[in-house]
Amino acid sequence: MRGAALVGALFLAVLLAGVALGSRAPVLSGRGIGGVRFGLPEARAVDELTALFGAPSRRFVNKGCGPRFGEVAWGHLYVEFRLGRLSGFRYIEDGWPPTRSGGKIVRSDVPELSTSHGVTLGGTLARLRDAYLHLTFVGTDRWQSPDGLIFYDDAAHDPEPATSRIIEIKTGTCGDF
Repeated sequence: MRGAALVGALFLAVLLAGVALGSRAPVLSGRGIGGVRFGLPEARAVDELTALFGAPSRRFVNKGCGPRFGEVAWGHLYVEFRLGRLSGFRYIEDGWPPTRSGGKIVRSDVPELSTSHGVTLGGTLARLRDAYLHLTFVGTDRWQSPDGLIFYDDAAHDPEPATSRIIEIKTGTCGDF
């Protein structure tokens, strides 16, 4: 009887874990956003992202990279398309580019996103380092995780304090603007 009760309890735990994971916010990764994978045609990717986040807030050509690169925004999440295929994203606190689109973060404008390791905008560099044990320094205030995500911090001096905040998470974009 105890064995059957244990099996039942394990089944219930797995079921509840599945329900909890199913209600989790979309995850940013080096492969895409939620279940929306890099390489998808733009129309399909926009449809799938619209199902996750609602209607896009903006569409534009990335002037810094040229006409091959289009952007579709959902608040502070900017999704990039190269030659009509999903190729990357920027999840950025101040909007992109900061001087033209955005301003300080407004919670209603920001889809709630995080990485599979629980890192999101506003988290600290200490939290990022704890979550990803092997980060590569890739430039001023930029860190790359093993899965290809790049994190920017807001440090005002070197060495970067552990209390520096994460202000951008991105991958697969055409440049650093």
